[in-house]
Amino acid sequence: MQNQNAGQFEPASTLDYFKKAIEIVKLNQETMARVASDPNAIRFGIAVTAIGGALAFIPGNSLAGVLVGALFSVLVLFLFAGFVHLLCGYSKGKEEFMGFVRIIALSGIIDWMVIIPFTALVVTVWSVVISIVAAQKVYHLSGSKATLVIVTSALILWMISLVLFAGPLSFLHEVPGQ
Repeated sequence: MQNQNAGQFEPASTLDYFKKAIEIVKLNQETMARVASDPNAIRFGIAVTAIGGALAFIPGNSLAGVLVGALFSVLVLFLFAGFVHLLCGYSKGKEEFMGFVRIIALSGIIDWMVIIPFTALVVTVWSVVISIVAAQKVYHLSGSKATLVIVTSALILWMISLVLFAGPLSFLHEVPGQ
């Protein structure tokens, strides 16, 4: 919420940010605009993103996997936003970068659905759609340019993830008994 006297944001409650996260997943562009300019949204967004990353590794029954999943998802959040920012052009400032990060971080609440079997593909596709709409809103891109930027950034990160989790971090998903 914005303090009218000081022109600064006051932190909203956890429930308020939870509601905003749900609205972002529903592609509410007004909420995206408010979150993009709310510097306090990043704290809740990082927590939401870390929880989503941790949930993805719970089936492996490894505490190390859960912790790596949480940390990796936060790292990927900033890497993804960085790639998007670079592909949108160097003329964009810090304000756009952090606005995009805040929206994408809160949209990470959709990752919590990974606890439901066979939802990963739907979650991934919808996350891409959310990112495209967020890029259009924050960077003022056309739909086709936003799609190209988001898909390119996502493919770069998926390749990096594949290399990491097939190589140095492969111990996190070993099948027991083999």
